Amino acid sequence: MRISTLYMFKKSAENMSKRVSENNDIMTRLASGKTLLRASDDPNAATDAVKYTEALAKLEMYSNTRSAARNTLQHEDHILSSVSSLMTGGLTEKIIAAKSETYSKDDLAALGKELQGIRANMLDLANSRDGNGRYIFSGFKTDKPAFDENGIYQGDNNARTVTVADGTVMKVSHPGNEVFADDLFTKLEAAITELSRDTIDRDDLNAALSAASEAVTVGIGRLGKAQTELGTNLQQLDAFDLTADNLIIDMKVKIQTATGSDYSAMTSMIMDTKMSEFSLNASMLVFQSMQKMNLFNK
Repeated sequence: MRISTLYMFKKSAENMSKRVSENNDIMTRLASGKTLLRASDDPNAATDAVKYTEALAKLEMYSNTRSAARNTLQHEDHILSSVSSLMTGGLTEKIIAAKSETYSKDDLAALGKELQGIRANMLDLANSRDGNGRYIFSGFKTDKPAFDENGIYQGDNNARTVTVADGTVMKVSHPGNEVFADDLFTKLEAAITELSRDTIDRDDLNAALSAASEAVTVGIGRLGKAQTELGTNLQQLDAFDLTADNLIIDMKVKIQTATGSDYSAMTSMIMDTKMSEFSLNASMLVFQSMQKMNLFNK
């Protein structure tokens, strides 16, 4: 009888220890928010979880890249819109007015100052920087202004690009000599010089104004082409984001399912917690009863 009672006590202690361990394990999983804690818990699910997590990281990386690319494209588009307004508005209007034979020398000098101000504004816009202080229209020479004070291009001919999705590389900048007519600023300066002379030579003035007008026309065409490309790229980014957003949601669901952190798994684990607590309490009652047996009270 004594041996039998000792054996029963030992088994009761072992059972209670097992229930404590099981309860602690369930509580640990519940606290972590997932049923899969170790690869050994479910090797196949663990492999899937790693695969889906890597895929999600890649999707989110491209999403961040597209967000940065969108900011860059929108900033450039804003700048080009400002340049376009100057070229199609005040600049063209002043050049046409300067060709009028009715303007006096003082009138022409005043127009020259206005053209000088517009040219300076355009040059400032052409030398715009992004949020990181890089010159936007300098190609890869982002540490120096695209144009010097004389309007001579200082950058290179390369457009910066980024990978916005698997297999898709997108241009996110335009070199200045691609956007602005190569001699736009120098021809404007030549026209301004003629307008500011003490003695106006009409032939020289008209020739300079015609050359400036031609450069402006070419510049407007280049601006339009660049802005069209910017718009197309922005639309493409929107399309990529729409597809990627659905893929990201789907991948997150797959990760939750693989790691057991989805709603169904959590609900089941909460139920397991209740059952584990019940079993643990029952084991403790049995153990306490065994302690009260005569063998251990002597």
